[in-house]
Amino acid sequence: IGIEELHEIAEESSRAERRAADAERELIEGKKVKFMAERVGEEFDGLITSVTKFGFFVELTDLFIEGLVPLNTLNDDRYTYHENTREIIGQRSRKIYSLGQRIRVLVDRIDPVEKKIQFAVLAEEPVRAAGKRKKR
Repeated sequence: IGIEELHEIAEESSRAERRAADAERELIEGKKVKFMAERVGEEFDGLITSVTKFGFFVELTDLFIEGLVPLNTLNDDRYTYHENTREIIGQRSRKIYSLGQRIRVLVDRIDPVEKKIQFAVLAEEPVRAAGKRKKR
């Protein structure tokens, strides 16, 4: 076997491995969505794993299932994404949602076609911005 043929075999093997990994990931995501579809309305503890301009992702602590809390569903204040700190901050309340924060969420919606899970934040005490405490 020539070196050129070995390169072709290696490339095809790599492509097949990527296809298999993609198929496995898609299957797992589908199973997670199906599992969570039966839990719409249930509450879970989670951890904020990513903060973006359109919302934040929460991974459920016990289930390792991730879903999105869209920014436009946070109705108790007007929230803004701060790119430099990667935080979402309430303009009036100064509530902060940031990476690594523990949070309680409700399974709000499931999109089985897009394989997406949407959470809603339950009333909890997010971190408040430093220096913004009420004086006594």
